[in-house]
Amino acid sequence: MARAPFAATAVSLPMGSQEVIQTAWNTKTRALPLAASAGALYAGRGFALATQAANIADAKLYVLSAGLGLVDINRQVPLYGLTVSGGHAESVAARVTDEFDAGAWFASLMSGAYSDQWGDAFGQGSGRVLIALTRPYAEMVGKSLNELGPQALARLRIFGASLASALPVTLAQSVAPYDDRLDAILPGTRADFSQRAMLHFVRLVATKRDAYDRDADYAAVEAAIGGVAAPDRPRRPRRNDAEIVQLILARLQTQSGIARILRALRDEEGVACEQSRFSRLYRVAVEQREVA
Repeated sequence: MARAPFAATAVSLPMGSQEVIQTAWNTKTRALPLAASAGALYAGRGFALATQAANIADAKLYVLSAGLGLVDINRQVPLYGLTVSGGHAESVAARVTDEFDAGAWFASLMSGAYSDQWGDAFGQGSGRVLIALTRPYAEMVGKSLNELGPQALARLRIFGASLASALPVTLAQSVAPYDDRLDAILPGTRADFSQRAMLHFVRLVATKRDAYDRDADYAAVEAAIGGVAAPDRPRRPRRNDAEIVQLILARLQTQSGIARILRALRDEEGVACEQSRFSRLYRVAVEQREVA
């Protein structure tokens, strides 16, 4: 996503209770200037895979936004910098002085200026509703999804790794049965696992079946990956932020381009670093280099 001005970031928020922070953020986003359509602000392989899946299925595409809610990619929105994931400067949880409730945060966003409602996605005439989630986002949207009626939930398919403990128990049956065997069929990174699984599902099932039988859908998935062995994953050393910034600075002496340097650190240095974290550290390294 394009870089947001300071006034549109979590860091610009005051410290306070979650209710205070929610009100402050919704007030702030309403006052921000519109920048572009939501779809134009997002980049990266995961978003590209989700877009590809939507195009194949001829389906409407939404972004699950930690700053704006459930956003139609064609909606005009402001730039912002906020996440619900921990360990980031942009994490809204760091501004909340009591215990952060990701589900309540998302409910607040859905009453904001830019969010659609689940009823819009599950509306009349829609078929299966496919949602690609990481654990932090599963914690954010699980409660509101769980409040949908049984007819809507029967059409819900969720894609992601290790989501069981992050979602309400009643949503476990909605999680498609993908695991590391997917890497042998549609390779990628842990960061884009959920989008890869969703794309595989669309190619395999969603365009070939008119009925929305969950058991039949999942049986087709199991048949596709059942005879496949998961590839061995290289064990990469975990580096702290300062170490990764130094590695990026060294690379910037002879290389340019965030994607190229990330790939080099993964393949040549064996560094484990999730893409959004690397993007943040890359910006830090570039700023340090400009000051030096």
